[in-house]
Amino acid sequence: MKNTRSELYKILSLPLFWRGVAIVIGITVFFTFQNIQVINAIANGNTEILMLEDTTSQLTEFQTVRDAVLSSPYQSSILFFPILFALILSTEYKFGQESLTKLLTPKWQTILTGQICSGIIVASTLTVALSLINSAMLYVMLDEKLQNYLSLGLVLEVTLRIIIFAITLTLLSMFLVKITRKPIPSVIVIVSILIITLSGILKVVSPTLENLLPLIGAKSFVFGRVENNNPSEMYGLLLLLSQASIVTILMYIKGWYKNQKDKKYG
Repeated sequence: MKNTRSELYKILSLPLFWRGVAIVIGITVFFTFQNIQVINAIANGNTEILMLEDTTSQLTEFQTVRDAVLSSPYQSSILFFPILFALILSTEYKFGQESLTKLLTPKWQTILTGQICSGIIVASTLTVALSLINSAMLYVMLDEKLQNYLSLGLVLEVTLRIIIFAITLTLLSMFLVKITRKPIPSVIVIVSILIITLSGILKVVSPTLENLLPLIGAKSFVFGRVENNNPSEMYGLLLLLSQASIVTILMYIKGWYKNQKDKKYG
């Protein structure tokens, strides 16, 4: 617990972290504002002006509001959280803090556990903050006839699903930094995963392989409904939990191996 507080202090003391948070909040506000304009247009039957896809305009009012509660925090968690954490964790190696941390806390398991716990706490807290900002804007600006669908229960349920997603991608980002020890290769891998997901290239190669990508396999889970032959919500939840567990185990294996190597070669 003490080491978790120490890792949290290191994260919160970085100007890079607060600049990243400010950027993410700004982008979230922008996304939310744009989404509200679209949703209000749908509610008033102005879909032709916005040139929306038929599938968008055919959503039920509840699904429209649910997607609005989900949209901005979800976009931020999958696009910016992994990159932000890759940049933050890499400072441990860039500025030589790793050696100082080892002197203060000799046990590598304690250090790693503190880093993982602090990453989970920060990712969860940021997700809640973005969700609150998004929900507050929806409460103030959303069309009146849609506000009846906006409830605390809905916000909590959607936020919890995003948190699970955000934690999984944060742990993946941390694992990549542990392997590469540098921010750029980690960011390249993260962006590559996003590009592969959005391009749909794996769907041609192997739909089964594509469904292992979190943004595809867990889409039904985070959106709360199954569309276009996507895997079930339960599949998505189990996929995220298993991937989070796997990368966490791999980080401990990597830590153990490095510790054995350091003992052998001094």
